[in-house]
Amino acid sequence: MNETLTNQIGEQLKAARLEKQLSLDDIQEITKIQRRYLSAIEENNLSVLPGDFYVRAFIRQYALAVGLHPDELLGEAKPISMSRTSDLSRAHRDNDGIVRAGIDNTPTARSRLANSMPTIGLGLLILVALIVIWFVLTHIGTNSRQTSNGGNISVSTSEVSKSSSKSSASKSSASSSSEESSTLDLGTPETNTSLQTTIYNLSNENTKKHTVVITAKNTGTSVKVNDASSNILLNETLASGSKTVEIPSGTTAFNLQFSNVNNASVTVDGQNVEVSGATTSFWNVLFNLNK
Repeated sequence: MNETLTNQIGEQLKAARLEKQLSLDDIQEITKIQRRYLSAIEENNLSVLPGDFYVRAFIRQYALAVGLHPDELLGEAKPISMSRTSDLSRAHRDNDGIVRAGIDNTPTARSRLANSMPTIGLGLLILVALIVIWFVLTHIGTNSRQTSNGGNISVSTSEVSKSSSKSSASKSSASSSSEESSTLDLGTPETNTSLQTTIYNLSNENTKKHTVVITAKNTGTSVKVNDASSNILLNETLASGSKTVEIPSGTTAFNLQFSNVNNASVTVDGQNVEVSGATTSFWNVLFNLNK
């Protein structure tokens, strides 16, 4: 968004607010956006805002509050691009109901794991000690039986080895089958109506590949998929049918942006995704894969 366009938008928003005899405090109450962000938009002081995504999202909310059409104001009918997914993943609503982009101090899964590492380490040491004791006792017992059985040692050892191999192969097969049958747990999503975004926070899913299937319904939908580095994985208008997007392993986050969101259904790794905002024409679905 260039500076001239932003100046014009700030002036238009301020003029519409004054025409309706509303203060910035009134707009804050309506949009739940901090007053300093609203003032920054009017004065073109965009360094106060955390990123392009917030600039555009806040302008949309401001425009709706003063009766202006956001798409006409921004000069774009397609969904807004998300250039700072990492900022969006920290967005939260405080107890007063106002959206703030600061870091949420709620303990994360990673910090809880770090706190539990001493206990996990002690458990592993105990497990290793038990395995060593079992091995020593088993080895001594086997040597005693071999000594008493004389010439039958080689036959007995061979039979035990074959039996152990079959048992190990069976366990390995069962383990592989269990891993393949595991399904992605999406958990309960967060919905941020001010940013028109549904957020899924998933733990340690960035090491895997994921498959996203988007299906168009009724009159179709426009959809854009991009990752945390703003790499565009899909940008199409779907009139009908389905489109599959492969999310590579190592991706920390990816975002789906819709227009005509009520005409779309989504699955990730075969799991149905809850897409909120069905009464609006624009909506985001954000997946944080390493929360």
